[in-house]
This record gives sequence, C-alpha cells and structure tokens, in this order.
Amino acid sequence: MRVLMVGRRPSIALDDLRRYWGEIEFSPGSIIPKPRRYDLVIAQEPTLRIGVPALMQAKLSRGILICEVHSNYLQAGFLPRRDLVAAKLVLRSAEHVRAVSKQIAGVLKNWNVKNILTIPSIYIKLNLFRPLSSHQVRGPVVVSVSRLVPQKGIRLLLDSVPYLVKNFPGVEVRIVGEGPERRSLELYAERLGVMGRVRFHGWVTQDELVKHYNEAAVFVCTSLHEGGPRTIFEAAACHTPFVSTAVGLVPEVYRHGREGFILQRRDAERLAEYVSILLSDPALREEMGRRGREVVEREFEWEGAVRRYAEAYLRLLGG
Repeated sequence: MRVLMVGRRPSIALDDLRRYWGEIEFSPGSIIPKPRRYDLVIAQEPTLRIGVPALMQAKLSRGILICEVHSNYLQAGFLPRRDLVAAKLVLRSAEHVRAVSKQIAGVLKNWNVKNILTIPSIYIKLNLFRPLSSHQVRGPVVVSVSRLVPQKGIRLLLDSVPYLVKNFPGVEVRIVGEGPERRSLELYAERLGVMGRVRFHGWVTQDELVKHYNEAAVFVCTSLHEGGPRTIFEAAACHTPFVSTAVGLVPEVYRHGREGFILQRRDAERLAEYVSILLSDPALREEMGRRGREVVEREFEWEGAVRRYAEAYLRLLGG
C-alpha cells in the first residue's frame, strides 16, 4: 500500500505505521499535487494549508482521503474564516474522518460530517515514561508542558500561583516548552509578583522531560482545546496526578477525584485549590498516580494503540 500523509509534522508513530501500511510519504502541506498513485491520502487537519492540498492529491491519484481532526479547534473562534471554509469542503469531501476524542466527534456530527471514526492519537512508551520516585520524596513542584501559544491557556496557571504561595511558600512551578508567548508570559508572571516561584525551561530532551514528570507532585494542563493532550498521559505513566481543564480525552478516560481533578470552568482559585489538595497529601498523590498509569497501560500503551490505529485504516481500505 502506498500512503501520503500531509501535515505540519510527521506522526510520532510513523516508523511503526510503516510496518502495517508499507510505503508512507510525508508532506509538510502546501504541496502541489503530483501525478503519482496513492492508495490512501491522510490529511492531519482540514485546513487550507493541509486539508485542501491533500484533497486535491487524493482526487488526482484516485486514492481514499481520510481527514483527521486532532483538536477541538472547529468550535467558533478557533480558526480563521478561510480555514473554516476549507474545513467544510475537506470534511464533506473525505471518505472518512477520524476524530481523536468523542468530544471532537460530537462537534463533527453537528457539522453534518459523515463516516466519523473515533481513534485516540495517544501512544505512550511505558518503558520510557515510568515512575522513578515515590511521592514521599517529591517536593512541592508543579509542572506544565506545552507549546507557549494562546490555546494552551498558561495565564490561568500563572493566575493560580499567588493562591498557591499563601499555603505553600516554597512551591515551584515549572513551565516546560517554548513558543511565541514566552516573553509575554514571563512579563505577566513578573506583574503578578510570582517570577521567583515560576521557572521557564524551554524545550528539553526526552530524558529531561521524564525527570520533570518524576520530580512533579502535580501536573497541570490549562488548555482551551486539545486532542489528548499527550502530556497528561506521559505524566500519568510516571505516577504523577493531574489538574486539568475539561479538554480532549481527559474527561472521557479519567474521573474527577480518582486519577486527578478536572476543572469545569477557568477559575484560578479553584485550580489552586485542587493543586493544594494534592500538594498536601503524598499518599493521595501516590494512589491517584497509580490509577492514572493503569489507564495508560490499558488504553494508550504504544504498541497496542498504534496497532489499533493502523488496523482500523486497513479495514477501511479492505486490507
């Protein structure tokens, strides 16, 4: 089988997918369609840059087009008008549409999109992301990992820090990641008077990332929309409980108060309250962290999750 994958970056599982699908080419979008036969064309998003060129290539090569929606950006206000117009065309033209969560599938149904299949895009290497330290020896460290862009909502985390400092004066908030918002976030932390408690680490190596997860008492996600996010499940695999907004797969696979805490509204004081509960109780963190890893082992272990994804597409193509 010959596959063309069009997206902003290759799938992290690309090499493993080749074992199932055979030849896979990757294009970074904005491509000029070429007269080459592809059995399957995958658009990693339905936008003007990615979805439209993928649709044109699928038509030219007479291949099946599957469009993937990896985050809930189709809601009002998240996409420029030109991309909304492109998305309607691509989603209605694709033979199949993959949603990575039930929440996204529901939005697609409201768009009258047909042939939706729900397949998460979370693949976790459990031999890499694993617990290396007990919560009895972890300090009051709060970690967030993301690109520093508006959709990640990092200001909500910063707004919670003054509340945290009242009860945990030694708290350390680590923000791991890079992006165009970094300087404005640093200035915002300075205005809040919490820069002494907040550390911006930029991008780190995978081994360093595992170390951050294992030094964290709590992982925090403040995103406005997500497909996963993968970082919550990486942290969970390291026995680190979370506090997260109700985005992506989080409310679909985790229960509030069992593996972590889920914010139903963007409230900095409530976020700080949930983080404080976890900071003050190592035994609770240990139990929640253990339960969180069990979910990852069951649902998102790398080999099994990649196999389910690959085989689902093979079935669609009659393979």
